[in-house]
Amino acid sequence: MAARHARTRPTARTAAPASCPGASRRREELRSRRCAPQDAAAPTLVGIITSREDFEELRRDGGTEYSSFAVYLEEMEQLIGRIREAGGTLKGRAFHPGDLVDFCRQHGLSLADPGSHTAYTADPAADVEWVRYEDEPLDEFLGRLVLARRRGLVHRRLERLLAETAEAAATGVFPEEPLREAYERGAAALRRMLLGAGPGRFRLVCALRPPAEPPVEAWADLLLERTGAEDGGAVLRIEDADLDLFCSLLCTGYALGLTGGALLSGMCEERGSVAWGWGFDGGAEGGGFTPRNAADVLLDLSLPAASWIAVCLPGAAAAPGFPLDEIALD
Repeated sequence: MAARHARTRPTARTAAPASCPGASRRREELRSRRCAPQDAAAPTLVGIITSREDFEELRRDGGTEYSSFAVYLEEMEQLIGRIREAGGTLKGRAFHPGDLVDFCRQHGLSLADPGSHTAYTADPAADVEWVRYEDEPLDEFLGRLVLARRRGLVHRRLERLLAETAEAAATGVFPEEPLREAYERGAAALRRMLLGAGPGRFRLVCALRPPAEPPVEAWADLLLERTGAEDGGAVLRIEDADLDLFCSLLCTGYALGLTGGALLSGMCEERGSVAWGWGFDGGAEGGGFTPRNAADVLLDLSLPAASWIAVCLPGAAAAPGFPLDEIALD
């Protein structure tokens, strides 16, 4: 039984312009891997529906021939098994009906054409959304695809914000030097926030508020573990993709002078349950982050971001964050 939304093809795509130095490094690595001699076959790329709701929407529109989501998942497991048994590797990307509609509208494609589905699945702008299958259970793999899609949507919004500026009008790319400076400011602010928090297990949300648009938000779990060194240092445990997303978001905020906020909440080894808030002003006259009550920052977040971090708030004292400019960097 064929599915119009699931296609496979070799990895041969061109990276899109990067928004920040962190994204640039990521895509340079992707390009170098593609240009390296191939000792093994390229991974098979598969667009995979990740939720029952998305499946039912696609089925209503005639986009799949599968009778149920359960049957679809069984077929996906069998497909993955065949690829792995043959010694191949596989990368997946979340196939989302709403993203497909946006892609077809943007590129002037017919939504009913199966070729449009193939083009959407292999969209070169979606490099960060491809996830390599690592022999985990299918539900865990689907969860990783959902996270990668969420990150990809944020990256594309950040790139669009930078591309629509006067600075990028001539070339379509924001100038490298001010972008690099903005990236360094964002990375330094993030380091100060984490150093000031100290060892513990936290959730972090960072948000930008572009004029007349919904907020652009990134959120992730992180762990700060003691190193055992005499200086009381800590090592950060966080997904590389999440760290890159935070830095890219703050880079864009500083580069464009946007406002926003950050909320860090969780269990600190020294202080117990905590919730710190900051306002963000990346303008020319702004210093970046300033302490703001965590409860007020929470009210400015979207419902998904607020709901995600709210699980850390019961029992936490919602307080203004500590002044970041008082945290020294080595």
